[in-house]
Amino acid sequence: MIYAILMAGGMGTRLEVPEEKPLFKLHDKPLIKYVIDNLNASELIDKIVIAVSPNTRETTRYLESLNDDFIILDTSGDDYLKDLSYILDYFENKSKEDILLFINADLPFISTETIDYVIDYYLGNDKDALSVIVPVEVFEKLGLKYSYEFNGCVPSGLNILRSENIIQEETQLVLKKVELALNINTIPDSEIAEKLYYKYYV
Repeated sequence: MIYAILMAGGMGTRLEVPEEKPLFKLHDKPLIKYVIDNLNASELIDKIVIAVSPNTRETTRYLESLNDDFIILDTSGDDYLKDLSYILDYFENKSKEDILLFINADLPFISTETIDYVIDYYLGNDKDALSVIVPVEVFEKLGLKYSYEFNGCVPSGLNILRSENIIQEETQLVLKKVELALNINTIPDSEIAEKLYYKYYV
């Protein structure tokens, strides 16, 4: 099976708003709902699993109110890598043959078409892991800040792993797409997102 793992358990302190980061609204719609809708529209994803934590209890209540056909999985929320390891263990205990697409809850512009393209690319590759990276020029053109760069590219927050908690051989997919660069970490990020909203959703 192909699972989409929507990561929604972080503290999101850089955004500096009263609400939890997944519930921060872009045009009156929570960030996480954009991602859920785009994942639901995929023809390749079999099931959505949303990883929450004690940091995002309001998000959990919001998700429960949607009555959607996804699984809510509790994690510690202490550390991304710790939660990733927990999730891999969880799925490995079920099967070592599943495909897990990890996506962050603060990426409202990643389209269904891009999600399916990435999955198709992965299925046509012989590596167990895939990371999607974005050239720094995409960030610089928009005035977006990034916290990590390697060989001129920035991690997008979209990755694929097999359902095994082991080191997996990885291939990288470079995509020069604004939708992959615009994760909402700060208020300036959200202001740029507001300007680009009509390009993606109207």
